[in-house]
Amino acid sequence: MNFDEENYAQIIDKAAQLGYENELKYFGCSQAVVSALIESFGIGGPDILRASTALGAGIARRGNVCGALVGGLMMLGFLVGRDDLDMDEQYQRGQDYGDKLYRRFEERFGTAICVEIHKMKFGKTFDMQTEKGRELFVASGGHDPEGCPLVTKEGARLAAALIVEIFKEGCAMARIVSRCSL
Repeated sequence: MNFDEENYAQIIDKAAQLGYENELKYFGCSQAVVSALIESFGIGGPDILRASTALGAGIARRGNVCGALVGGLMMLGFLVGRDDLDMDEQYQRGQDYGDKLYRRFEERFGTAICVEIHKMKFGKTFDMQTEKGRELFVASGGHDPEGCPLVTKEGARLAAALIVEIFKEGCAMARIVSRCSL
């Protein structure tokens, strides 16, 4: 895939749409976003998708940080993070980009916390640790087109836009130098 100014907007839109469709069809907000970014940018792969399995519904269904945000953070770490613990500059860079995404997500939704997003969208929270809580979530519209798929759509869009920023700043900063042409 060729990354240039002409198709950045298309890539961001594709990531957002895939994030929406993935959550609608398969569930798992973190994986919905990770898969959308993998497919849209042609980066990463099944190892990253697998690693994001337990991060949905606020990390292991605990209602903490929204999985749609965590999935985006994983992809940023993959692109600009460090390869070993001695790489302090890459660690700082990964943290800085992570902070940008977190702030943008929080600005968009007013919070980064899964149960708070549920409260805003559905008027209540759910105990996703229990089968009954998950059933109530679904019955309340959690996986309906206007429910969490809209959150994953926006989470994927925000992460994709930041990935585009990384590419624009220079592909040398990303792991996928061979895929960039600026």
